[in-house]
Amino acid sequence: MNNFSELKYRFNYASPTLQLIFINAGVFIFASLFNLIVFLFLGVKKFLSPSLSLPSAWSDIFIKPWTILTYQFSHFGVFHFAFNMLVLYFAGNIFSDFFKKKDAFKVYVWGGIVAALLFVLASNYIPVFKGNSYTLIGASGSVMAILFAATVYAPNIKVYLFGVFQVKLKWIALAYILMDLISISESNAGGHIAHIGGAIFGCCFALFRQGKLQVQIPMSKSESKYNSRKLKVEHTRGNSGPIKSSQTSKKRNPSQEEVDAILDKISKSGYDRLSSEEKDILFKASQE
Repeated sequence: MNNFSELKYRFNYASPTLQLIFINAGVFIFASLFNLIVFLFLGVKKFLSPSLSLPSAWSDIFIKPWTILTYQFSHFGVFHFAFNMLVLYFAGNIFSDFFKKKDAFKVYVWGGIVAALLFVLASNYIPVFKGNSYTLIGASGSVMAILFAATVYAPNIKVYLFGVFQVKLKWIALAYILMDLISISESNAGGHIAHIGGAIFGCCFALFRQGKLQVQIPMSKSESKYNSRKLKVEHTRGNSGPIKSSQTSKKRNPSQEEVDAILDKISKSGYDRLSSEEKDILFKASQE
């Protein structure tokens, strides 16, 4: 019981990146042990795979709708699991420097959903893939979403590849996507297409957060009037002049312009060159 409580404590206070890795690790260990038991007693390999993998046929997806989520956290190979978790750890730590904590789970899950959608569309409507049955499994599409969200937000940030070579993040992301494009005609075409779907979502998410991508939601006239009334701010003048906005106080939230300026400095000089005040501003922005 003490061990369980310690694991629960570590999970609750871990970073979102580590929490995602813990979930993937838990699913991997449980599925591997369960499959081992079934194999030893029934001689059936990868018993859980059909229940957790995302099928390519629409009819199968309607029968097993949960697979659009379970496939994102499931792995049935040690190398596949280890590689995805290494990239998730690398990309997730960079991602957490520029986005809110809760964004990691959003981008991971929705990136995986978009990756799954592109996989299913390609499997059913691209001529070379039609008529065949495929399955999708693994966190690769979700991890690509996190990697590309971080890359679009801070493309020039410098990282150490293998702890030795200093490379800008954008070149690492570009190498990943090029390898996926080249590999589509070689093997695991569905998986590589899913990676591209995750990357597209990550790019869109970062652009949206930067204000470079606008998403307009249709509203009725009554909703539009209500929202416009909410946006109005009345300024009153007392004996000492106008009342100052809360944004001028010391506890105000950092503006997007301040954050962008700090990100530009990171991309040029590195995170270590930031002052303590700039680090505080970046941290406060990540908590919003």
